[in-house]
Amino acid sequence: MSQILINIFTPQELNHSSYIQTGLFELEKESFLKTKVKLSFSKRLGTIRIEEKKITETQQPHPKTSFYQLIDTKSGKTINFATDLYDASTSFSKYALEHCDYVFKRNFEAKHIEVLPIEYQKKIVSLGLTFGCHSASKKAWHKFFIGFVLTNIRLNLKFDSYFVTRLKKKLKLVDSHWKFINTSRLIESFEVKSAIENNQDILFQTRCFASEEQKDVQEIHLQRYRIIQSLRERFGNQFKGGFIPSEVAQSKYPKALTNLPTDPESYLTLVKNSKVVIYTRGLIYSPAWKMAEYLSQGKVIIAEKLTTELPVPLENGREVLFFQEENELIPLIEKVLEDSQLSKTLSQNAKKYFETHVHPKANMRRIITFMLDQNT
Repeated sequence: MSQILINIFTPQELNHSSYIQTGLFELEKESFLKTKVKLSFSKRLGTIRIEEKKITETQQPHPKTSFYQLIDTKSGKTINFATDLYDASTSFSKYALEHCDYVFKRNFEAKHIEVLPIEYQKKIVSLGLTFGCHSASKKAWHKFFIGFVLTNIRLNLKFDSYFVTRLKKKLKLVDSHWKFINTSRLIESFEVKSAIENNQDILFQTRCFASEEQKDVQEIHLQRYRIIQSLRERFGNQFKGGFIPSEVAQSKYPKALTNLPTDPESYLTLVKNSKVVIYTRGLIYSPAWKMAEYLSQGKVIIAEKLTTELPVPLENGREVLFFQEENELIPLIEKVLEDSQLSKTLSQNAKKYFETHVHPKANMRRIITFMLDQNT
């Protein structure tokens, strides 16, 4: 019988937090710990942002931060912790920093954290790479649904002339979110059953964001467009991918659309059936899910250098080949296609890195062990 109990408080967002829950449920399956899902309707208001090394605070919620409680049943020791899976390295949950002993941040950049008060700095730890998934051993899914729906309604309660309109809009978004997270893949889907021999395909299938109003989004779209065009021009049918069809992609980049399936399961199959995969930065330089997915399949990864600081860094030439400028991309692809030993080394090390540092079970084991060690 495990002496570790993890209370999972139902979160305001279920897509990103699924990674954390999957790790916990998988560890419970191995009797490393026990979990208990607790309904939570707390608004947990308060967001801190760093802008030009200055702190600003608002009363906004921070929905991609989820909350947990570790109880060592043998000693009676309790540790409250949160996982911050927000895209921005400059944004933090004030509620988490005030009420938790540790906050594990996905997009961890020390230069921003160092601006915070020292008592907050000491609580923030790098979470590492994440991706959406779920466990066959998940439980109390009805509690997650109830907590998610009612908390999001409560966050938008404001009795004015727009109350009904706002409520309808929120319920529509909640319904869309719930349907989407139910398309997430089982963690077993990421297992590599057999190596793909003699495959030389190059994959870069990506998306456009819903709006190009932000400069950062425009830059990301244009970068992805240029890369798609250059890959098609150089490698022809050997290149697979393009933009996933959407309103923005179809209106702005119609010649760069993919003609391949785009649902989560089909996309993972595309990854499995490719040799070389391309990674570019996510929104606000966040670590995109693609990196974790690529590593899981032991792919040969050519990637734009990450700005996030990982618990264990990815090493250039070991698990991945990094590029700084776009004109470096094609020569790197040509290099790995010609050098079978380099490709084999990158592939084997990528898979090992995933199993050791990124698999939700391994990462949550690290996090729990770290907290217990810090509190002995």
